[in-house]
Amino acid sequence: MSGEGSARGPHGRWALEWLLDRIFAIRPLLWIPAVAVYGAGRAWEFRESGREGFSPGPLAALLLILAAVHGANAWRDRDGDRLNRKGLPIRRGPVARGASLLEQGLLLVSFVLGLAYVAPPLELKRRPILDVLSHGAGYGVVAFLLGAAGRGGPDDLLRAGLIASLPYALGIMTVSLLTMLADLEGDEKAGQRTTAVALGSRRAVAAATALAWATMAAGLWARDLTPALWGTLAAAILALGPGPGSRTAASWNAVSVQLQLLFLAILAPQAPVALLVAILIGGATEAYNRWRWGVGYPLRAVGRGGA
Repeated sequence: MSGEGSARGPHGRWALEWLLDRIFAIRPLLWIPAVAVYGAGRAWEFRESGREGFSPGPLAALLLILAAVHGANAWRDRDGDRLNRKGLPIRRGPVARGASLLEQGLLLVSFVLGLAYVAPPLELKRRPILDVLSHGAGYGVVAFLLGAAGRGGPDDLLRAGLIASLPYALGIMTVSLLTMLADLEGDEKAGQRTTAVALGSRRAVAAATALAWATMAAGLWARDLTPALWGTLAAAILALGPGPGSRTAASWNAVSVQLQLLFLAILAPQAPVALLVAILIGGATEAYNRWRWGVGYPLRAVGRGGA
C-alpha cells in the first residue's frame, strides 16, 4: 500500500506541475491591465448611458486572445527572459454568443494586433516606438471600448469612446515603457531592440515621465479624474525618484508594479471587480512562484521601489 501511495504522489505532483506551468506560462499577471481598463470602460459607459450590468463574454474572449499572444511571446522571448531571470515556466520547465458586431470587430482587432505583435514579418515587439504604441492600442483602446460596449451605449459610442480611452492608452504606454526599462539589459544582450533599448535608460525615463503627464492632460480633457489623478502621481513619482543611473532592473520592475497597484486603487470605487481580479491573479501567481520555483513574485516587487 505504501508503495502505491508513493507512486501516486510523485505522479500527481508531476501532473499538477505540468498543468500549472502551462497556465502561468501565459502570464496571467498581464491580464490585470486589460481587466482594469475594461472595468474603466464599463464605468464610463454607465456614466454616459445609465446602463448597469456586466457582460463577461467579450472580456473572456479578450483574455483568451491575450493568453495565446502571451504564450507565443514568452516562447519567442525565452532567450531574453533567461538573461532577465523571468518567464520561469518557459525557461525552466517543459467570442461570446450574442456579441454585438462592434464587440466582434474589437476582438478581431485585438487578435490582429496580437498577431502583429509577436509574429514576423511585422513583429511589433521588436520595433521601437511601435511596441509601446501596440500596448496602448491593445490594452488601452480595445479593452476600454470592449468594456464600454459590453451592454450597448449611445450611437456615437465609438467616437466618444475613443476619446475617453485615450488617457488609459497613454497610462498603459507609461507602464509598458517602465517594464521595458526593467528588461533593458537582457533585451539588449539578446539583440531585442525595444523602445527602451533604442532610447537608452535616461531618455526612456524622460519619455515615460512625459507619457504620465500626457495621461494626466488627456484625463482632464476627457473629464475623467481617474487617469488624471494617476498620471499626476505617476509623473511626480518618476520625476522625484532616483535617477535612471541609480536604479536596478528590479527597481524599475517594482515601480511598474506599484504604479499598476496605484491605478487599481484609484479605479476601485468605480470598478471594484478589477481590484478583486488583480488580488486573485496576483495571489495565485505569488503562490505558484513560491511553490514551484522558490521565488516570491509579484509581492516581492511591491516593496522594492528603491532596490
